[in-house]
Amino acid sequence: YILLAICIALAAFLYSLRNSLDYGRVVYNHRPGLCTPVHGIVNGSEDIELIQSEGIAFVTSGVTDRLVVDGKVFLYDFNQRESENKLTELPIIGDSFDQVNFHPHGLSHWIVNGVIRLYVISHSDENEHSIQVREIKRERDFVANRGPFPFSVIFRPNGIVAVGPDQFIITNDGTAQNDLVFMGEILVGYRGASVVSWDGKESHKLLSGLYGSNGIAYDPRRNTLFVTELCGKTVLAYQLARDMKTATLISSIHLKSGCDNIFLSPDGSLYIGCHPIMHETAVALFDCLGNSTSASQILHVKYNEDYTTADVTEPYSNDGKEQSGSSVAVVYEKQILIGSVCRGLLHCKIAESNAL
Repeated sequence: YILLAICIALAAFLYSLRNSLDYGRVVYNHRPGLCTPVHGIVNGSEDIELIQSEGIAFVTSGVTDRLVVDGKVFLYDFNQRESENKLTELPIIGDSFDQVNFHPHGLSHWIVNGVIRLYVISHSDENEHSIQVREIKRERDFVANRGPFPFSVIFRPNGIVAVGPDQFIITNDGTAQNDLVFMGEILVGYRGASVVSWDGKESHKLLSGLYGSNGIAYDPRRNTLFVTELCGKTVLAYQLARDMKTATLISSIHLKSGCDNIFLSPDGSLYIGCHPIMHETAVALFDCLGNSTSASQILHVKYNEDYTTADVTEPYSNDGKEQSGSSVAVVYEKQILIGSVCRGLLHCKIAESNAL
């Protein structure tokens, strides 16, 4: 009986693992309109931060293969001529800036006295983590480095959202510092991910026990926080306390896809970059400089008034040949920009509004 029980438990675990890694799932290609690769980026476009008022976006690159890839921040101008479709690299200036150990991941912004202040999660070659601040000058031709931010309770930071000047909330997607051990955390279902806040003076642990917390967004109009669980395949909505010390769960929407970064649209809906076939994603992430690809998916989540239910549509899906490992999507007017963990950037026109 003991052996039988062990066999049943093992079979149940393997069946659950097979489902969570999306074996047997098929992805069908479709687009919201004409899509073309953006010139000027090679080693990833993991996160994108849109400056809605100016029609520009900042893109992080170089979070993977840190020993051989330089970390960079790019600018994309949605107002450029259609024939250009390119990125501009932003050189980073500052005595304390360490290019070798700068590998940007998530980013967010706040406008302070007319100056765009970027908050960037950075990882070093030795897997040390920091929140760094970049002030974008009006000419947009350089980034002034203000040095690492004094934030000590991050251990595996992924996503960040600014909620005020020098105030932000961060997701830790796990606990392990080694990528192989982190993969083990995922496979055994360890819920070690968390969400922490910095109120400008001190840090607070908002949430714990999450399964791969990843993307994060904040709606100040409703004081609502959104978090994706990459491994749990859910998007969570929380009511954030005014003091940023606690958050109360409103809803958990199962998306049936490993979802990454979140873009909060002006209408309050969410666009989320997702990984619909997780076993492909796992292989591709360990082969960013090789030929492995993984499927991409963009989901559009439109909540009801009280965030308890949502209508979910799929503006973009691809088997990985056009865009591999989609991690984020931002929408500006009739354009959508789709980033990738370690591949290029894709620009798509939105042919009709119902394509979203």
